[in-house]
Amino acid sequence: MDELRKLAAMAGGPKELVAPKRRAEAEGLDGEKLIAWLAADGARVRRPIVVVGKKVTLGFNAAAQEQLGKNI
Repeated sequence: MDELRKLAAMAGGPKELVAPKRRAEAEGLDGEKLIAWLAADGARVRRPIVVVGKKVTLGFNAAAQEQLGKNI
């Protein structure tokens, strides 16, 4: 769970780590409850997660690809 906390801090909060298809399930959860919910099932975490230095890129859409290109 420490790794999820670190990723959440880099991404702007734990809600950013929730996979798009799982957002409805995460409704009403926040903070440590959301981190625990994510840790219980890795399929709930948005992927791919690419960490470059102190920047993190989540997902694989056009905006994420553009951000990744800037970070590399």
